[in-house]
Amino acid sequence: MHLLTSRIPTGPSYSEWFDGCPLIVAASKNSVEMARLLLDYCYDACIPVSGTNNHTRNDSASNEVNRALLETIYRLPGEDEENSLDDTCTIIRLLIAQGNANPHIPVSIRMNEKPHTEGDKTILLSYLKGKMTQEDTPLSAAARAANSEVVRCMLDCYSSALRGFKTQRRNDPLLRSQPESYFRLLEEREDDAVYSSADSAIVTSLFLLWQENDLSYGQCALVLYKRRSLSSTSSPRNLSQKAMQHLMECLSMCLLLPAPMLRSNTMEGYYFEAPMVQYHIPDIRVKVDNFMDWSHVLSSLPWFRSRLSGVNCNWMKHTISNSSEKIPSNYSATLATDEFLLVADGEKLLAHKSIVSAKSGKLAAQIRFTEIHAQECGGRISVHVDIPLLVAKMLLQHCYHGSIAFGLMKSPMKQCHQLLELALIAEEYLCPSLILECEIRLLMQTSSPNCICPQCCSGAISTEKQIECPTRLQCLENARKNGNADDLCEPAGVYAYKTSSFIMLSGQNGLITAGTAIDVLAVSQQLEQSLSCQQGLYAIKYCQSKSIDNPNSTMVMPSFGGWDINTDKERDSGCITVPFAAAKIMAIWVQLRDFSAVIRSDSYLRQIKSDDDEDDAAEVDDSFGIGARSGSDEDAILLLQTCLEELARNPLRRNHTWKSVQKCHLK
Repeated sequence: MHLLTSRIPTGPSYSEWFDGCPLIVAASKNSVEMARLLLDYCYDACIPVSGTNNHTRNDSASNEVNRALLETIYRLPGEDEENSLDDTCTIIRLLIAQGNANPHIPVSIRMNEKPHTEGDKTILLSYLKGKMTQEDTPLSAAARAANSEVVRCMLDCYSSALRGFKTQRRNDPLLRSQPESYFRLLEEREDDAVYSSADSAIVTSLFLLWQENDLSYGQCALVLYKRRSLSSTSSPRNLSQKAMQHLMECLSMCLLLPAPMLRSNTMEGYYFEAPMVQYHIPDIRVKVDNFMDWSHVLSSLPWFRSRLSGVNCNWMKHTISNSSEKIPSNYSATLATDEFLLVADGEKLLAHKSIVSAKSGKLAAQIRFTEIHAQECGGRISVHVDIPLLVAKMLLQHCYHGSIAFGLMKSPMKQCHQLLELALIAEEYLCPSLILECEIRLLMQTSSPNCICPQCCSGAISTEKQIECPTRLQCLENARKNGNADDLCEPAGVYAYKTSSFIMLSGQNGLITAGTAIDVLAVSQQLEQSLSCQQGLYAIKYCQSKSIDNPNSTMVMPSFGGWDINTDKERDSGCITVPFAAAKIMAIWVQLRDFSAVIRSDSYLRQIKSDDDEDDAAEVDDSFGIGARSGSDEDAILLLQTCLEELARNPLRRNHTWKSVQKCHLK
């Protein structure tokens, strides 16, 4: 072979004197020495193309080297073959470093004059299992083989080779006159190819982890995530929206589908609309504010007026500053008989039994119990609650106003944890509308603690005769059936919290981030068995954002910028009746997109400590969290499995059909 390669100047095309490519045969035989010999004498990194003076890589040579790399993956040794894996990794390094093989380039499965190799059996089995199309990348093939060592070897070796190639190109005397934009454009294209290939490999590993329940696929996913976060590119990226859509399609069909070749990566998300029952005082109206009676009562309470400077509701500020807009004096005596004291942390908060009982089932029961056992001494009753004072104030604000007007922190992480704590307390106190507000705030694209009362969110309150939406009508009916309404408080109508969530975008500025996503997931799992959904008091309508741009869409876009979702007519729409189900899906989306950041988060470390009392935890793949302690690989893989199981039950994808999947792949 040494004589043939050194004395026959045929170049890399061996069809004239070999039945196929000898490098592919050497790779299929796992022969390190033969592969090294062929690369030394026949596959120089830069080979002159016949008939030209340009030293560029011959297409045939590139195809053969890349196909040899793919053949190496197909021929991965079994557990009983000693030292074979080391030989395989050596061949991979030779093919990449010396032969310029690229593990991210799709390789045609069928090659003219390709000799029969041992990898052909792997190809046939993959075809039969529906795991392969006409092209395959070595990286995805290694992910399917569940060999994390080979995946790591390819990524590390190619990353080093690519850095060297970029440096060499910038130092090339023939290219020094080119502007910086020229090099940046080339490097961006190369980086795009790397990220696209890594996305496909991650989707493959995640899907097979979910389908096969084999931890080896989880190990591959961890390696891919880590190498992505440590990328040598100028701006490491999260898992793309396209990849997440691909993963969701695979999970919905229980089939490893080929990655769509043409797919828009434009902004997509969901619009959410949460029907909210508005209560009022019968036979009383403040004409300028439709059904905002109890909000006016709230503005007169001393503990609320003392915090006027921190109130984020512009309508409330105007109401307090305008002395003419108050509850009529003839109702003051009636409301006085409805007063009670809510005691939290030793401080007494003046409130009203009617509206608090209508919103909170537990407080309604406490109020009734206290009234029955109270001595006949007149005056207000006192109800003690074992919750922080600020939380008690926010609970009361929601009962009166339908929105938290002060108390939420500006720090996104702290505000998120506040809302999660508040949601659990709302569940304990049987206040489903407060759980709904907490979830809607988590789904918002902004972390600003804005007021979302009917006045601030321009949500028109519809009475029973005006309501056409079955979901809103059902919410109103359930509120009357399950509520504690009396002569001072009854449901007046329904308005809607409305927001949109484009959590798949890298520029998301909302509350669900890599640092809070695990906490959101944990709370959502606790609320799955909430009494709110059992009583039919919880509903969030949703619609995919692309439906608005659909010419056949029936969604109404009011002038104030909201929307009305018709779940009976809109495609990709529906109604969620389980608390925090939408927030859970968005949290899972965030975790799978930026898993390496999730592993480094304090929330993850707290979760690991709560599950394991040992102080010294193993590092994930040479420290997933650089400079920070992490859990073991098993902990991280378990989290991935949890996310995949939840994503497979995604309530926002209930209308997904095989026909739609086929359509997107045929584009």
